[in-house]
Amino acid sequence: MEPILDKLSVLIVDDHPLFRTAINRLLKNIPFVKRVAEAENGVSALEMMEKETYDIVLLDLMMPVMDGSETARHIRKRYPTCRIVVLTMSDSRNEIIELLGMGVLGYVLKSTDEEELTSAILRVREGTPYLSAAVENVWLDFLSERSKNEILKNNQFFDKNELSDREKEIIIMLCKQMNSKEIAEILSMSQHTVNTHRHNIMKKLDTDNVVGIAIYAIKNGIYQP
Repeated sequence: MEPILDKLSVLIVDDHPLFRTAINRLLKNIPFVKRVAEAENGVSALEMMEKETYDIVLLDLMMPVMDGSETARHIRKRYPTCRIVVLTMSDSRNEIIELLGMGVLGYVLKSTDEEELTSAILRVREGTPYLSAAVENVWLDFLSERSKNEILKNNQFFDKNELSDREKEIIIMLCKQMNSKEIAEILSMSQHTVNTHRHNIMKKLDTDNVVGIAIYAIKNGIYQP
């Protein structure tokens, strides 16, 4: 029997009322979303988060008063268990690198559809990154460039001996944005076992998210974009 998915609370942060309303209606049609709230800028969002707990924040970048990047930085610091999905028109390389570099797991362009946004929310809630195709290409190019530069600079890899073959196998699947259910099906194991492996991997690599795992994997030749 499939596990029952916990109901999620979502905060939409965007300065365009019509867009917030449209996303609100969309989210209320998704069975696993229990509560939806709206904020018109980062300051309002942080004030609301002091009073209520949210599992997911859908965050625009270009807003008055406090923009998305600054808002994301505050959320990551104050509410580390809250997952952020950037939902924006911007595919700027600098913004993508800045947001993902600070630990934002989701980056989706506003040209997305309901199916993709639903998938993004589900994956990010699980702790798995979800990036629109164009965003993923920018991010992987950046990681590849960074890894090559650091390898040349240090002339050495991190010690990979502490990772088991199974853990390396799971790391590759995580880098391909597979979730625990998909990994469990491929490896013929339970989702609980996959999550245990993922927890152990993060502990060994001293990271709290899959982005950190991806950086390690590329640096060490475990995964090649």
